[in-house]
Amino acid sequence: MILLFERAWDILVKNRYPYFVFNLLYYGIILLVMAYTGFNAPLQEQVLSNYKPTYMTGALVFTDPAITTSQIVRGLGFTFLVNLLGFTYGNITLPSFFIPFAGVLLGLYRAVMLGIVFSPFNTTIREIILPHLPTLFIEGQACVLAMLGAYIQGRAIFWPKSIGQVGHWKAYVEGVRQTGTLYLFIMAILLISAIYGGIEVILLIG
Repeated sequence: MILLFERAWDILVKNRYPYFVFNLLYYGIILLVMAYTGFNAPLQEQVLSNYKPTYMTGALVFTDPAITTSQIVRGLGFTFLVNLLGFTYGNITLPSFFIPFAGVLLGLYRAVMLGIVFSPFNTTIREIILPHLPTLFIEGQACVLAMLGAYIQGRAIFWPKSIGQVGHWKAYVEGVRQTGTLYLFIMAILLISAIYGGIEVILLIG
């Protein structure tokens, strides 16, 4: 297991410049859209009315003080799986296996939507959004790493030498392998997010 994490770290170090750029883009877009939404409250209300079940997940659904510990654990475990298999793998990684760099664009689109939904300037929902902001930024790292994997995958398809291969098929397979290795970090980050989610529930239900 340690060896796998060392391989994941090596991939991250070798791709530190695009990793830095994706962090800058992802979090920068979220902050800019949050600020814009502060001057356009109807936009947030419209998005929430259409997509609330999609984004108001995890600790945000646990608002009943009578909820039990086992319900919280099961709910956060389910959220972990949704974030891992749905939002990260299904929305970013999987499309990139078929359409090069698709995951990069989809990740940035997610940043735009999160910026709208979780803009804290709406006084009506500010109380539940503010405790959730750390979760938003922790989970953002999983999204950024998935975007990095999509970038590595797409680059490998067009420029096999960038990944140390000479043939397109071998480069594609190596890209899949490196993307899968990055998922060690992604799963660890989403686990940390789930743990914080438990703390967030305590803050929300008081």
